[in-house]
Amino acid sequence: MAPSTRRGNETTAAGSSRYEAVADLAQRALADDDLETILRETTSAVATVIDARSLAVLELLPGGSRATIRSHVGRHPAGGEAGTVPATAESWVGTVLERGAVIVDDHRTSDVDPPVEGEPRSSVGVRIDADGEAWGVLEAHAADPGAFEDADLAFLERIADVLEPALDANSSRTPPDDPARPTETDRVFQAVETAREGVAVLEPGGEFAYVNEAYAELYGYEPAAMRGMHWEEVHPPGMISRIYREVFPQLSTTGVWSGETIGLRSDDSRFVKEHSLSSTADGGMVCVVRDVVERRRLESEFEEIYGRITDAVIGLDVDWTFTHVNDRAAELIGLEDRELLGHSFWTVFPDVDETFETECRTAMESQEPTSFEAYVPALESWLEVSVYPSETGLSIYLRDVTDRKTVERELRESNWALRRLYEITADSERSFEEKVTELLELGRERLGLEVGFVASVDAEADQFEVVHATADDRIRPGKTAPLSETYCRQTIETMEPFVLTDAPAQGWDDDRAYERWGFDTYVGCEIPSSDGSRTVCFADDDARSEPLTPAERSFVELAAQWLGYELERRHHQTELEELVDELEASNERLEQFAYAASHDLQEPLRMVTSYLRLIEDRYGDDLDADGEEFLEYAVDGADRMREMIEGLLEYSRVDTRGDSFETVDLECVLEAVQSDIRVQIAESDAEITASPLPRVRGDSGQLRQLFQNLLSNAIKYSGDEPPRIDVSAERSRTDGYWRIAVRDDGVGIDPEESERIFDVFQRLHGRDEPGAGIGLALCQRIVERHGGEIRVDSEPGEGSTFTVTLPPAGNATAEP
Repeated sequence: MAPSTRRGNETTAAGSSRYEAVADLAQRALADDDLETILRETTSAVATVIDARSLAVLELLPGGSRATIRSHVGRHPAGGEAGTVPATAESWVGTVLERGAVIVDDHRTSDVDPPVEGEPRSSVGVRIDADGEAWGVLEAHAADPGAFEDADLAFLERIADVLEPALDANSSRTPPDDPARPTETDRVFQAVETAREGVAVLEPGGEFAYVNEAYAELYGYEPAAMRGMHWEEVHPPGMISRIYREVFPQLSTTGVWSGETIGLRSDDSRFVKEHSLSSTADGGMVCVVRDVVERRRLESEFEEIYGRITDAVIGLDVDWTFTHVNDRAAELIGLEDRELLGHSFWTVFPDVDETFETECRTAMESQEPTSFEAYVPALESWLEVSVYPSETGLSIYLRDVTDRKTVERELRESNWALRRLYEITADSERSFEEKVTELLELGRERLGLEVGFVASVDAEADQFEVVHATADDRIRPGKTAPLSETYCRQTIETMEPFVLTDAPAQGWDDDRAYERWGFDTYVGCEIPSSDGSRTVCFADDDARSEPLTPAERSFVELAAQWLGYELERRHHQTELEELVDELEASNERLEQFAYAASHDLQEPLRMVTSYLRLIEDRYGDDLDADGEEFLEYAVDGADRMREMIEGLLEYSRVDTRGDSFETVDLECVLEAVQSDIRVQIAESDAEITASPLPRVRGDSGQLRQLFQNLLSNAIKYSGDEPPRIDVSAERSRTDGYWRIAVRDDGVGIDPEESERIFDVFQRLHGRDEPGAGIGLALCQRIVERHGGEIRVDSEPGEGSTFTVTLPPAGNATAEP
């Protein structure tokens, strides 16, 4: 349908038609040097947009008192091609020439005289200039008041702008065969001179060789003054640096550059400009600039039009017959406009869905615009449809949104597959075999392929073996083949999924892999693993019509990563289980040794000690001083040996004979320990102080032994002064464990020995001191069982601080 331009009912299609009319007329004006043709095409083009009783181009006659009609459409008030009209100051034409642009809603209430007495009621007109002077008028008239609006006036002004270069080129009125007739170059030069954009030509050295009026005006100069200036003079320093750094490198590579830069006017004011550069053959440049503020104003003015122009636009009359098809619509439908105009919409699209017809008929009946999305089988496309009704039909804008709909569908399917993948892999109730089977089934569904399998491959041995598979006679667990006769040989050579969507078309029809398996579609990815090479693959006998999407590739990669992680975990789990078995065997041997130490070794020691005591009792009076000393050494050695065996036995049983962990109140433990060593405390006159101590999770018996050893050592190595011992607790903000500190003011320890004191049988203060040298080693073993650490901070003569970390009560990680 022809878009309506009636006042109050102008559709967006009319706006699009105006833009297209201006652009089309501009091209014709440059291509055609016949002024009569240009003027005739002008009135014809404008008449298709402006709803007027008459429309005309009038030229001002010499003397300026009258104007003649050069071209018109409809019945003009002056009557006829050769008619003239007044152009004096009080006339309609004179008023337009004086004001430049005039719109009159109703001549009866206006101070502007009508073109002819009694006719018409409404008029719109703009002045046309040539060579900088008034040339004539472009006007339109209607019988109804209020027939024209501001959009009509703006449209005529743009048409007048397009006519000016053509009139300038033809102003000499030279005949067609006159050698002085303007050439194409002359017309182009005139167009450049009068262009709204600033145009300049630069010498290879950067000096301006030419600038048009618009360019010079933009920078605040006269054109002549700018010739010879260097381009750096019209840019601020920072912009100059950026041009050398960013613009010229691209210009030297591609020959063109465009973007926004900052210009410097003659009054030192700055402005943002839209800037385009093109290299010339001689090393110079052609520069086109436009004030961004002006550009943005125009963009705002035509924003809706430009947005619509990118859409496919069709017009239908009330009988659903094509009346208009723009280039984009013809391209979308796949038919030329001449093949569509005059044909029924339902003939072209017989299978369009019900939504399309319902929405369009509702819009026609209600005269309200509507928008919706519909699938058109004939185009195999999803379209975003905007319908704008009028009394004479519909303007329909179509935008192909198939890609967006495809992405949305792909996103939904991808999200679903990822959720299922997580559900399968995170299910602790499923076995590994069950997870692999369900993962392969999920992959088949996600990719739309028949077969899924996991294979073990060995490139050096040329071996391929299926280890997991969905139901298929060709691919089943245990199936083997030479790796060279499989697609997997290619899979393990790439760092990403290897994909075939049509194996014969991709050159695999003569390959041994295709001959053996016959899969037209194959997707395979190597499984990262340190325990041999594996692949996860999906395949189908039929070729795939669409390439693999990025989301589908990501799914295959994620499946391979999970399989790699799970296989690696299972491998390490096996190694760990073997290590645990070894440790358990080692502990069992240690238990056997402990048993032997407690029975087989202690029995001879008891016998040695007994006989030594008998010798002392029976022959003591017969021994001299040396004999008594030797006998005492032997008894002391036997006793020390017994202590060491008992300590070693106790050390070995920390992990195997300890009690289960429970909540332990350390204040109760400390109180019990002080009761156990009360004799030692009394004899040494020791003073023990303690701040409030926490409740921890552990073995109460072992913790009691831990603190008894620490307090006993603090008393034992207190020096000559009565021991002063302090016990305190502080909770770590990092891991929540308690730090229990036991401080004394005793003899201290050399820092270089701070690690060695926790070794078994290590004694730092000589063998004259009592003990077997296993107490601190036992403390360390107990603390480690509780998941903590023990350390000492000490200096000789400055005392020592033993710090123990223990888990708080309720800590689930500290299990025996």
